[in-house]
Amino acid sequence: MVRSFRVPSAFSVRSLAGAAVQAEGRTGALVVVVGVGGTGEHRERFAGLAGELCEAAMAAAAPLPVRMLLERPDEGGDGACAAHGRSTREELETQLGAAAAALAPGEGLLIVLIGHGTGGRSPRFNLPGPDLAPEDFAGILDRIAPARVTVAHLGSAAGAFVPALSGPGRVVLAASRAQETNETRFPEHFVAALSGTEADRNRDGRLSALEVFDFARNEVERDFDRAGLLRTEHPVLDDNGDGVGSGEPETASAADGVLAARTHLLLTTREAAAALREDDPGVRRLLAERDELAARVDALRNVRSAMDEQTYLAELEALLLQVAEITEEIARLRERSR
Repeated sequence: MVRSFRVPSAFSVRSLAGAAVQAEGRTGALVVVVGVGGTGEHRERFAGLAGELCEAAMAAAAPLPVRMLLERPDEGGDGACAAHGRSTREELETQLGAAAAALAPGEGLLIVLIGHGTGGRSPRFNLPGPDLAPEDFAGILDRIAPARVTVAHLGSAAGAFVPALSGPGRVVLAASRAQETNETRFPEHFVAALSGTEADRNRDGRLSALEVFDFARNEVERDFDRAGLLRTEHPVLDDNGDGVGSGEPETASAADGVLAARTHLLLTTREAAAALREDDPGVRRLLAERDELAARVDALRNVRSAMDEQTYLAELEALLLQVAEITEEIARLRERSR
């Protein structure tokens, strides 16, 4: 039995209810779109980040198929990380459609935009040929229509895309607010989060969209603090379909974060990958219990600011102990079946 825990009355029921009903969402494919660099230095930086992202996806415990679109395809990598074509608007729609068609039931799509964005009255993501407008991108997503889509716009003025891309089943990560047009620091930290295990806050072997966002957002804030600079970059996340991004979705007052917490972008451990093909009913039951506990951990973290700190720590410790106990039991069952 999963132990229940008390939530303070100040807590919005949205977070706990949402965590209880949202199904786990696993990413089944990655599409990386690298826009116009403008200079050789920026082209090299953007292509390098795309390559690192591809390598992280391929090195995961459950590797993701990757489709790469570059400004100059001949400057990309090789093998699984070779460019699939030039990052034009037409090729973007073609590759997204192909990636979505190959998804297994229950899988979602991760789309990452790396490059320059423009804000103002006509925001754009800069591509070779016609630039990509928020409404154009939203139309493409509506046409390919996989059940779940996570979009990470890592460029400047990325927040301008949030209202258009927002919708049911969608997680939208933006490196900056709509009016912030400086070059962003978020991309390096976003890639770093997916390239290691440090961002895996609950140590369940699955990197969620919320964990990746929080890791990168916190690192951006540290960058500015260490440099003694005024912040010109404020990442936001939207996952409740209202078109308004939250800067700190893990807090009690935020309207976002539940779906992002249940959307796994990469699996980082063999155990997490093995859960995808688990055929032991006892282990499947325990995995389901552990997933429920993980959802409760996420919900509890959402309400930390509304709780007494000692109560919060006691509740968190109790939940994490149960997670550890179930994990040990899963390991014992698997050992017996070998």
